[in-house]
Amino acid sequence: MLFDALKLAVRPVALAAALAFLAVKGMDMAKHAPAQPAQDQAEALARRAPTPATGGGYMILEGNQAGHFQADVQVEGVTLKMLVDTGASAVTLTAEDADRAGIHPFPNDYTVKVSTANGVAQVAKVELHQVSLGSITVRDVTALVMQPGASSVSLLGMTFLQRLSSFQVADNRLVLRP
Repeated sequence: MLFDALKLAVRPVALAAALAFLAVKGMDMAKHAPAQPAQDQAEALARRAPTPATGGGYMILEGNQAGHFQADVQVEGVTLKMLVDTGASAVTLTAEDADRAGIHPFPNDYTVKVSTANGVAQVAKVELHQVSLGSITVRDVTALVMQPGASSVSLLGMTFLQRLSSFQVADNRLVLRP
């Protein structure tokens, strides 16, 4: 009977000792694991899948005589005339349009080099909270701001378009689906 009482008393102590050992071992492993730099952590967060576009139905844009598609786009709540450009890797704002939308990069923010139709340019990378084309809305859109005088047209590029379920061109019409 004494032996049974000892077994009952020892079990909780043994369990607590085992848990304490595992906790210490886990902390030791974490201490000796290579630290992940903050920049790597930020990049990992940035690589998360972006949220898709929202909205109902679809949007049709008619091309002009040159086959270009222009649209009134809401950027941060301000309407901007933009050229829809599937060849542009990002939404790109002129300095003047960025200013109208309340986006004001500092001179030392123009650190990203990009190749444009006019050659290499320095741009500022920004995050837009919301970009809308008709009933289609995309949130948290990476965009570029050109330096003052570098461009006369803002582009609705792939950082917006790739978030759509589809877009296609047929008969000088661009059909966009959220």
